[in-house]
Amino acid sequence: MIDKFHPVSKESKTTENVKEKVQGRVVHGSGLLQKLNTIHDVASKFDNTKSREEILKILRSEAKWLLNYDVCFIALLNKTRTHYAFYSLSPIADASELDHKHFLIDEGISGWVVKNQASFIGDIESAPKFNHAIEGRLQELGIRSILVVQLKTGNEVIGTLTFGSLKLHLYTEEDAAIAQLIGLYVATSLRDASIFEDTRKRITQIELINNISQQMSSTLQLDELLKTAASTVQKTFNYFDVTVFLKTEDSSLVELAAHAGSFVDFLPHNYRQSVDKGLIGWVFRNGEKILCNDVLQDERYLAYEYHNTRSELAVPIMIEKEVVGVLNIEDTKLHAFDETDVVVLETLSDQLGSAIKNAKLYDEIRKANMKLTELDKMKSEFLGIVSHDFRSPLSSIILAGRALLKNEAVEQVPRIKEYLQIIVDQANRLNQLAEDTLSITKIESGQLNYFFKIVNIERLVQDAVSMVRYSARHKVEYKIDPNVAFIKGDQTKLRQVIQNLVSNAVKYSPRGGQVTITVDDLSPEKLLLSVSDQGIGIPKDQIGKLFHKFSRVETGLSRDIKGAGLGLWICKEIVEAHGGKIWAESDEGNGTLMKFTLNKAQDGIS
Repeated sequence: MIDKFHPVSKESKTTENVKEKVQGRVVHGSGLLQKLNTIHDVASKFDNTKSREEILKILRSEAKWLLNYDVCFIALLNKTRTHYAFYSLSPIADASELDHKHFLIDEGISGWVVKNQASFIGDIESAPKFNHAIEGRLQELGIRSILVVQLKTGNEVIGTLTFGSLKLHLYTEEDAAIAQLIGLYVATSLRDASIFEDTRKRITQIELINNISQQMSSTLQLDELLKTAASTVQKTFNYFDVTVFLKTEDSSLVELAAHAGSFVDFLPHNYRQSVDKGLIGWVFRNGEKILCNDVLQDERYLAYEYHNTRSELAVPIMIEKEVVGVLNIEDTKLHAFDETDVVVLETLSDQLGSAIKNAKLYDEIRKANMKLTELDKMKSEFLGIVSHDFRSPLSSIILAGRALLKNEAVEQVPRIKEYLQIIVDQANRLNQLAEDTLSITKIESGQLNYFFKIVNIERLVQDAVSMVRYSARHKVEYKIDPNVAFIKGDQTKLRQVIQNLVSNAVKYSPRGGQVTITVDDLSPEKLLLSVSDQGIGIPKDQIGKLFHKFSRVETGLSRDIKGAGLGLWICKEIVEAHGGKIWAESDEGNGTLMKFTLNKAQDGIS
């Protein structure tokens, strides 16, 4: 037999030309016409397919009606056109163990047909580029004749279609023409299915990116965020394995941070490796992606025990041009990934970088807040102890000082009396500071107890005013609406509020002036208590600071007036605990009006 090589000619470059070539032979017999009709029937079935798997399934079941063969294969090129993979279409072909195997474009008859754009008909032993792993394997199964044609769409060859027989000299020019026509239909259907698959994949990728973005934005916990991302990527695309690695603080190691895939425990939790090893280490060092569709051909690949990876795609995770991690996907198939996978993984890596940055900032803030909370707790406990221990000696000093002031001998020595009065005043000031500090610690710890009862508002105001020391230059008076005689509250704490407001009014009226306490009927449920002065006033831009803890208004006139900035914050807490609110109205240089509301005692004193 003479082997026949069929270079592609202009007459065979289109489907119509091949059809004409076959139809020209119809006159030789009805068998060819029947095959042509069968081809059209098969082609109509291809039109309803949307995936490569469906096309191959139809070809496997229908090709036997078109040509005689014992083995049937289809070989498809990868997107980089460096390799092709076999897909078995017959039982004997299944036994060849070539199904889904990848070979270089320079290997075997299929590679030769693709590179030379020619068909082959003849004895398998005389085939060009004979490869023992391919043609040799078919020989072992007894295959003697072989027919290989191109799968071609337009000017692009996407693979080959192979028929083989146990008989010698089986295939003819007529068989080659039929095979070419089948190949054209198959190639067109595969191209359309590929376009559909790519479109669907891109839509899925967009949905995935949006999905992961939403999930990542819903958590600031780094561990949970990375596990969610890895799991979602793996499940959506059915990748064999997805891992996320982060670098350690000293940047010398990479650590497994999240994993999702077929091998649950393929690497131990918190597994670490040097940045000088493996594809992952290379990505860390260089900040560039790696797309390796045959890891055994890459000397950088670091093999793991019980891990049969053949393809790997690793993409750097960056934060402000610094590599902080690697998003890594692996598969057991050769040539499992393409540039479409690269695009989606790079997009997800960008999002992961932003999410990791936010999560780390959140973690730093959380830890700082925990530390501040602990320090604040320690401070409150310390202040509580100190203020409590201050009160006893200060009370003794105040009592002793007041007793001496009433002594007749002291009355006769003005200088001693003046010094004693300073001691008593300053001791009172320290005692008030200790009281305020103790109140703060109780308020912050939730231990400040309130004892509500019916309180006479006039008596409350009188008691508060009587406890304020003021000079003869100050005039203090109060006006109370008779319709608001009673309130319900904690008498001691409300007296502290009024006393504090009156003390401030006196203190910030350094040249004297009038201080007025007014109680007005505000509504059927509430009253309004006001304390006004004619002092230095408060700048409008600083009124908002008044009720903050340790906050004081700083103006030229107020800097020399002593205070810890605690009183108004305590007043606010007490008033709000009584269901009221407190605020200030003031103009610098024109005095200040402090106001707060309280609940009335309903139905008089009931």
